[in-house]
Amino acid sequence: MPNKAREHHYLSIDVLEQLKRIEVSILLDVVELCEKHALSYFLTGGTLLGAMRHKGFIPWDDDIDIAMPRNDFEMFQEIAKKELPKSLFLHYGTTDTEYYLPIIKIKKNDTVFEEESISPNIKHKGIFIDIFPLDNAKSNTGFLFHMKGRILKQMRSLLFLKVNEKTTLYAISIWKKALLKLIRVVPTKVFFQILTNYMQSETDNNARYYVNYASKYGYQKQTMLKIIYEPIGVTEFEGHTFQIPGETDYFLGRIYGQNYMDLPPVEKRITHKPKRVQLEEKVIS
Repeated sequence: MPNKAREHHYLSIDVLEQLKRIEVSILLDVVELCEKHALSYFLTGGTLLGAMRHKGFIPWDDDIDIAMPRNDFEMFQEIAKKELPKSLFLHYGTTDTEYYLPIIKIKKNDTVFEEESISPNIKHKGIFIDIFPLDNAKSNTGFLFHMKGRILKQMRSLLFLKVNEKTTLYAISIWKKALLKLIRVVPTKVFFQILTNYMQSETDNNARYYVNYASKYGYQKQTMLKIIYEPIGVTEFEGHTFQIPGETDYFLGRIYGQNYMDLPPVEKRITHKPKRVQLEEKVIS
């Protein structure tokens, strides 16, 4: 019978559990700041799914995702730079000129979670949680909606390739190679600013939808009416209470399908594959 740790994880069960404990501690510090300053946040993605199905992490999962409306996301940045515990680092394009993801990562100092494709130029490789911005959208259909979503997808891809050009193993098309040559002279921080400005170009807070352009599930699935999120609900995750979208059943059904409470096949129960993990004093590679 196969060893379950190897069946589901690239990390041992013991290391995975320690990793989860560190991530929960980061989340608690983030939520403390949100509550102090009345900022909205929601568990999202696999974290929300884990909360509803397991009251905590999906057993083979190894990360935490939350989302914030754009205004709260931007306010959190400024607050966190001043008020985060000294043990944590806010990783974003405003704190690292070579950072390329349009999401905030809150990272634990003196730890490492180094993924296979990460650029050697990235200054901080600590254990982290992800914070996604929810941008305004007036519609969930139409030419302009799809054009913006597709342009942003290509911009994200190009920025990733630009920063990770020396380490990435991905095969890319001829036209992307040509574009990479053109943008190579553009500083990463400038490209990042153009990307994030375009993401939040719809400034009307009365727009009916939120869209998570940074989600791996795609902009179409992640464009939902704001009334799906509010009034805010709460649920248990790893023994603590956190905020969730009010219409969680709809939210998860849209992303994962109506059978989201069913476990996936064993072969799909996998973690990320870090090439190096450091849990403070102990290094696993």
